[in-house]
Amino acid sequence: MTEQRSKSAGTEPPSAATSDRQPRFNRDERQADLLRYAAREVLDQGGFPISFERLACAANVSKALIYNYFPNQHVLGSALLGEALGGVDRGALRQAVAQPDLLHAARACALAYFELVSRQGPLLHVLLADAFLEQGADRKLFGRAAMLLLPLARRLKRDLRLSSREAMVIVQLLLTVPEEAGRKVFQHDADPELARRLCGETIVASLAALDSQTPEQLADVAASADFL
Repeated sequence: MTEQRSKSAGTEPPSAATSDRQPRFNRDERQADLLRYAAREVLDQGGFPISFERLACAANVSKALIYNYFPNQHVLGSALLGEALGGVDRGALRQAVAQPDLLHAARACALAYFELVSRQGPLLHVLLADAFLEQGADRKLFGRAAMLLLPLARRLKRDLRLSSREAMVIVQLLLTVPEEAGRKVFQHDADPELARRLCGETIVASLAALDSQTPEQLADVAASADFL
């Protein structure tokens, strides 16, 4: 009977206390989880720096664990920006820009950005516009972001006979439409299908209006929007 008890004891499941000590995540999963909470903090606050203490409370971990993954604010910001850029479907953007009709191409690009913002909020814009983050983040990440806009800017430059600067400014101006529409969907302030349709129609109408302008008028539009 003693032997039987020993065998059964060896096959018993671990106690609740022992189970609680087992890690819920591996390191990659933990980092991804912390980045999700950090993204919420950044969106709530509107930029960096964020409170590591608040982040630790939100994620239900120790502050020391946060520093173990992200030694400082810039490391955290770079990780967030890299993940946000990774969510962009570059292949879909290339296919969109390659469409024969410029209006269709611009609409497809805008809707791709709309879908991204609808899922993760205006996180990418907030990170790229953050002056604190720009001081210490990996400059290659900002270069990657600029490269995402380059194909559409080149298309506008060619089809509307713009300068490179004018084309980039107009791209940034047009992106405010899907960004605002996507933000409202993300915050549950707008119907997704209606917002998507209005976003596409607004982009087509805006670009059609630009297409009817003279080069001088387009230059004026770009100059007036150069604060972006």
